[in-house]
Amino acid sequence: MGGRDDEDEEWLPVLPPAYAAAKARHALAREEACATAREDAIERGVCGPDLWLADIDERALATWQHTWRGIHPSQAGGWKWPSLLERLPHRAAVLPIAIWYGDDLCGLALGQASRRRLNHSRHTITLTFVERRPEPPPVPLRGQVIAIVTAIAREYGLIVGARHLRLRAPD
Repeated sequence: MGGRDDEDEEWLPVLPPAYAAAKARHALAREEACATAREDAIERGVCGPDLWLADIDERALATWQHTWRGIHPSQAGGWKWPSLLERLPHRAAVLPIAIWYGDDLCGLALGQASRRRLNHSRHTITLTFVERRPEPPPVPLRGQVIAIVTAIAREYGLIVGARHLRLRAPD
């Protein structure tokens, strides 16, 4: 006789296997790109070992909500990051980056790879949004956020076969 509960259990949402595999593959590519960019930044003396690069997650959004006040003196930025992430294309090849220095969320960035071509490569990585935390207090990575983000995008692009990096409407 089953009942409604049995029917609901049969219809749990499941990602198609190919999409789930692509999401996992791109998550590893982002992780590798972040690790390489981190090592490079530390090696070049841009920052110390407290640099941490990762996908934007709930912790990053909560920190953004509680610590980012105001906008950059140039009047750039001030984006509503949760809304930007909600509008992010539901594709595996996305680039949502949180830039931390210790417990300080210094920057956020959002980009994506172009759709895959017939030869399975991607043509372009596009960075759509990049923002540094407004001051005060001083940002430890002041002047370095865009360099770190472009390094991550470059490394990610190399992994997925992209040959171009595009900054969309940079401020």
